[in-house]
Amino acid sequence: MKRLIEKQLIDWKNKENRKPLLLQGARQVGKTYVLQKFGNEAFRNTHYFDLEALKTELGPLFQDASLHPKLIMDGLSFVSGQSINIENDLLVLDEIQSIPRAVTALKYFNQHMKPLAVVAAGSNLGVIHGEEAFPVGQVEMLSMYPMNFEEFLLGTDEPQAVKFLEQFQGEKTGEPYHRKLFHLLKTYLITGGMPEVIREYHRQKEKPLEAFQAARHTQNQLLLHYVRDFSKYAGAANSRHIERIFEAIPLQLSNTHNKQSKKFIFKDVISKGYRSYEALADPIEWLVKAGLACKVPLNGHPAIPLLAGASENHFKLFLFDIGLLGAMTRLSPERIIQYDYGTYKGYFAENLVLQELISHGFPHLVTWSGKTSEIEFVLELDGNLIPIEVKAGMNTKAKSLLVFIDKYTPVYSLKFTGSKYGYDSHKRIYNFPLYLISRFPELANLHLPQ
Repeated sequence: MKRLIEKQLIDWKNKENRKPLLLQGARQVGKTYVLQKFGNEAFRNTHYFDLEALKTELGPLFQDASLHPKLIMDGLSFVSGQSINIENDLLVLDEIQSIPRAVTALKYFNQHMKPLAVVAAGSNLGVIHGEEAFPVGQVEMLSMYPMNFEEFLLGTDEPQAVKFLEQFQGEKTGEPYHRKLFHLLKTYLITGGMPEVIREYHRQKEKPLEAFQAARHTQNQLLLHYVRDFSKYAGAANSRHIERIFEAIPLQLSNTHNKQSKKFIFKDVISKGYRSYEALADPIEWLVKAGLACKVPLNGHPAIPLLAGASENHFKLFLFDIGLLGAMTRLSPERIIQYDYGTYKGYFAENLVLQELISHGFPHLVTWSGKTSEIEFVLELDGNLIPIEVKAGMNTKAKSLLVFIDKYTPVYSLKFTGSKYGYDSHKRIYNFPLYLISRFPELANLHLPQ
């Protein structure tokens, strides 16, 4: 499966003053696969070490007080039986969170063994507590997410759809193209972006019913693994709280979309007596740092810098993968393909838009709420506020967007909807179909003054 992050890995390899790279992301998003593929294609040899599987054998190598790279390299070579060429080879330290001292060791690789290409990959790095200092300024950070819609198309052999999205320049979209792309998007709403799920779907793609059943089964297995991880990394007591919040995300999203609430409601999510942000802050932050949830704060008076005015305890909480969201709600694939699941469509669309924007380099967003209006997302781009209204269906009326425009006069505004691409030059509002999010902001720049 081709991942768009591969280009960033090549760019890192070619940097003149390269630091060790730390690739982080939730479990099962494809970190191991992409690093092994990168090593095979871009280096003479790749030396791969799974620190979780080899913790007993490799742990002692990182206990030396000096953490000198030469001593570590000698030990790794001895364990693997292969010498490591620091000029031409790639060293991969996977599941690095299993040996926290190995994270600290990256600092010394940067200081004393600059020519060696070192990549570390880890899950739950943000939630592992210990006395080890993080090597700030000594490593380059890169985040990896579930496969986005474009990667889904690449991974399921849809070259014509990929070509259309890449070459689209704002021209009128024919109905056959729109229908096909929207059908593929609905398929992606079922599978989501977890590589193992997409692989299972693709394996039986010619028999859609069996393919969707296989995808759902794999998603349910992944959810069980995540719940087991809660106790593994957070302890038994905390894990129960984390699990309750994780399971509450779909209902909370439904409530915010249906206007029953504009934010995550803390009362009784865990049990009676837990009714404030302070009581739930730690398990919520655990999920966010583990990459399993996305927190979008409320900003009632957005200004640059956008996050400066965001509220710490007023926010929406989204799931990191749209396919797992469907599995958690037990929404049948047939309903999704028919696009017949009532108000669920709205918050599914919101979660999709957020996931796509994050994967394309926009991780810092807020939501805006006025007296009678609400904008799903606001982002900051080139010093400008860009409001985004999300509509799952074909109705593109955007009353809240007009209120925001009148109040803040953004350079342009966005709607992500079920309708075809269009641009209202008078109001400076773009309508992006939900399958075209990958082309923002490129397409929006077509109409801006040069």
